[in-house]
Amino acid sequence: MNYKNYALIKNELSTVFNFVSIGHNGNFRKVVVYSPTTNPNVYNLGFGDLKYDPSKKKYIIDDQIINDNGDIRIVLATVAKTAYEFTSVNPHITIFLRGSDVRRTNTYKRAIMLNLEELSETFDIFGARMIENNKIIDEPFDYKKDYDGFLIKRKRI
Repeated sequence: MNYKNYALIKNELSTVFNFVSIGHNGNFRKVVVYSPTTNPNVYNLGFGDLKYDPSKKKYIIDDQIINDNGDIRIVLATVAKTAYEFTSVNPHITIFLRGSDVRRTNTYKRAIMLNLEELSETFDIFGARMIENNKIIDEPFDYKKDYDGFLIKRKRI
């Protein structure tokens, strides 16, 4: 995406990415994690703030927090950058993503819509609808439709 993005720190497998959101409310450590689903060809994109949970005595990803840091385009461009890196290492894997609520899912939809031409050069993009037993039905992305999430797969060369 043709937006400024933050520098990434990633693990060796390109499944965990860290970066810092820098804005008018401070600096916030963000994490993007690609984790396997029950389908070995689909990984879930998890994203949020890295927070220490004292009750669990470990770090967690908080995907509910709203920082309102004034850098949403930079943050979303950075998350998109992780998708490019993850699928360059794992080109056979499809990424599933959705927001933690309808508003965030719509934010992702809007970001896809605004950058569809560029994203479509590298990825096939699908809208995802959840049906019974958490099964997903996909269809080609249409910005006029509402979805429960999105599936993104790197195009074959």
